[in-house]
Amino acid sequence: MDDRQTIVWLGFGLLAALAALPGLAAGGAPWLPVFLCGLCLACAVHQASRTRVTEAVGEVLAGSTLRLVVIVVGVALVWQLVGIELAFLMAGDVLAYVEVVAAVSLIAANTRLAAVRAQVARQGRALGAALSLRRTGIRRSVRALRRARRRRPRGDDADAGAVRAFA
Repeated sequence: MDDRQTIVWLGFGLLAALAALPGLAAGGAPWLPVFLCGLCLACAVHQASRTRVTEAVGEVLAGSTLRLVVIVVGVALVWQLVGIELAFLMAGDVLAYVEVVAAVSLIAANTRLAAVRAQVARQGRALGAALSLRRTGIRRSVRALRRARRRRPRGDDADAGAVRAFA
């Protein structure tokens, strides 16, 4: 019977080691599976520790069925928290990537929006000018529009503007 218990404990130790392997390969420290692996190996090798562990497990699980169900459900709920730190780290990385992509997209959209806004404004001014000419019924040539502008007469002192600029 001793050999059979040794094989069972070695099997549990192997399962715990397999559960710890992905965490160790990722550079983490999966303390619970490593602890269980060490405990199972100690129970497989040492008879006194095997007896002590089986008695402790028997004491914990002895009692009413409701207590056993509560313990099993509690263990299942706690087991869900095993990978929560890794999930939080991954969520933080994903959020950082999303933030960078959103910032780049907003900058690109703002740059494109300026060009679109300028084009729409040009087309709006051209449409407004065309509509105002149609309303008045007068068709002016481009030369006539250019002649209509008046230039300011220069003063007596031609360098007055340059002097004011450097004053």
